[in-house]
Amino acid sequence: MPPLPTAIVELAGRQHRRGEAASRLLLQNRAFTFVEGYQLRRRIGRIDIHAELARIRPEDRGFAYEGAALAAGLADLATPRRGSWRNGPRGCDTHLGDLLAGPGAGFVHLIHVGAGWSAALLPWRVVHRRLALDPLLRWLALDGAGFARGFFGGPRWIRRLANRPDRQDPVQAVLWQGVGRSLWFVECGDGFGLSRQIERFPPGLRRELWAGVGLAASYAGGCTVRHLEQLRTLGGEDRAALAQGAVFAAEAQRTAGHIPAHTEAAVGALTGVSGHTAATWARDSYESARALGPEIESYRWWQWEIRRRFTAALG
Repeated sequence: MPPLPTAIVELAGRQHRRGEAASRLLLQNRAFTFVEGYQLRRRIGRIDIHAELARIRPEDRGFAYEGAALAAGLADLATPRRGSWRNGPRGCDTHLGDLLAGPGAGFVHLIHVGAGWSAALLPWRVVHRRLALDPLLRWLALDGAGFARGFFGGPRWIRRLANRPDRQDPVQAVLWQGVGRSLWFVECGDGFGLSRQIERFPPGLRRELWAGVGLAASYAGGCTVRHLEQLRTLGGEDRAALAQGAVFAAEAQRTAGHIPAHTEAAVGALTGVSGHTAATWARDSYESARALGPEIESYRWWQWEIRRRFTAALG
């Protein structure tokens, strides 16, 4: 596995917006924790990885698991495939299977996202075919691939992406959600900067970008009440997508055992309901989506159902 120095995720070095000092410091720390998780998994391998990750602050631990998942995914891609999700994470004789076992089960969403970062180095189809991932949550890996491309590509690459046509492809839609998440870091939580970036994209892609913004703002944090109100206004007609991203964040945090104050505040502002109510929307509709099968259309139905519930709650 290649080394991943902290310099590679420094926001200033990637020419990301400077933003407000508090937001920038927090988001930079999240990125550094991702690298810490990667380096831990790279250095100690499978042995005691959960014990080492448990030393990281709870509010940052998900990012460390995400980084560790990138390292584990690369290790699996470098070795013959030896497991299948059909046997469950404990039955997968893979590096990702080990990471998903035990305490890692609480970070199942972040681990799938982190595994998708490997698509920044390898073709997505190779990653998708080779890694033993959950049949439905595997599409979160595509979100992770979009985030990696947006984060490392930076503002210029994102502006070039905006000139691509909207192909109405569900796989591309999920990839754009990851790009939307990366915009939260690229623009350092600046709502007007985010809006300007998103307005450059074809109308059909904007709602997916806002979904990614909602997830990043709610999970990573880095925004005040004023910022959240600004986001809700800027999302405009795509507010349901923005809310859906926040719901995903609430479910990921609750699965890890606790919805922190910054996620609770963001989810409340963007959805109008509590974090636990939002997480229940995600959990209930997830079970229905699983029953539909493992294809991308089932994953998209899951997201649309959450957006429908949000719209119904608005009255």
